[in-house]
Amino acid sequence: MDDWTYCVQTLPKVSRTFALNISVLRGELHRSILIAYLFCRTVDTVEDAAKLDPKMKIRLLKEFSRLIEDRDYREKNLAPWIEECAAVDGTANDLDLLHQVDRVFNVFDALPKNHQDQIIPSVSKMAKGMAFFQNRFQFGEITPLENIQDLEEYCYFVAGVVGEMLCNLFFQKLPDLPESARKIMRQNAVSFGLGLQMTNISKDIIADHNRGWSYIPRSIILEKGLTMDEFHSGASMDKNLQILEGLLSKTNSHLHDALKFTLALPRTEIALRLFCIWPLWMAVKTVSVLHNNPELLNSNAQVKISRSTVKRILFGTPLIVWSNSLLEYSFANIINDKAFQNPPPFDLQGLKSRLEKIPLEISNP
Repeated sequence: MDDWTYCVQTLPKVSRTFALNISVLRGELHRSILIAYLFCRTVDTVEDAAKLDPKMKIRLLKEFSRLIEDRDYREKNLAPWIEECAAVDGTANDLDLLHQVDRVFNVFDALPKNHQDQIIPSVSKMAKGMAFFQNRFQFGEITPLENIQDLEEYCYFVAGVVGEMLCNLFFQKLPDLPESARKIMRQNAVSFGLGLQMTNISKDIIADHNRGWSYIPRSIILEKGLTMDEFHSGASMDKNLQILEGLLSKTNSHLHDALKFTLALPRTEIALRLFCIWPLWMAVKTVSVLHNNPELLNSNAQVKISRSTVKRILFGTPLIVWSNSLLEYSFANIINDKAFQNPPPFDLQGLKSRLEKIPLEISNP
């Protein structure tokens, strides 16, 4: 099969959710976002490798950032990088993508330059940011984030950069988009990514703990009078739920920002709106399932939305996609709980100020 066919067939194997919303796109935007996602999945596979020493992860991630930034360098060094990735562990489909990422690059090199220019800095920053956090990882130990600021910074590198990239790619497709809409999208693009990522963090607490990482910041655990061991052992279910409800409240705030981003898109851009709505509605539905749910902390339970819920989203939202008021009504009724009303605002400028101080150009170990 040709390289593009390989990429199209690989996408649903590595992500069912994003394969759904990417499928509604057409033309060059479809190709660009699909390829960008496969790049993100590639670096994510390296970061998630449970058996790989963090020093090796850092080297592979930093090298990937250089490979995507410099085409001349890539021509000589991509094959050796793929060979080094033989040490990476993961699912069969993720590893197949990792070992054939040269085919993704082949398609990438044929994309319009203005699309490449949006993808390169975001994917490179993602890889460098992941490497930065891996530099703090102690192999064989549970490594927690320290505070909410840490959580926001981590989520920015793994998801916020994707929000920025998508925003910029949308701008390429919509050259006549009013500046007022552009401003709303720029203000909320990062928050969109953070909302989806924090939803995943909330539902994957046990799985992340089992692979040696804790995305629940140490500071909010200590504030509830628990040690890290007590939190992860479930010593106090009530306090654990309070901690997680606080995280869900922040997640809900980001998802509200994601709605603002989506509604700023022209009502006539049905495909772009559905591309945003489907993962957003699934995330909000997931938060509603996680809300006050002790099963979230049960290692034997997998808390997620049902297939029937997914189908209702896929078949129901196209009927209201054109109407901002109907979308707002639908969104508000997913979590109709006073606890989630008036969510805390997100300080984007504060995050950007902190990000400027992070030394991403650390040397390889």
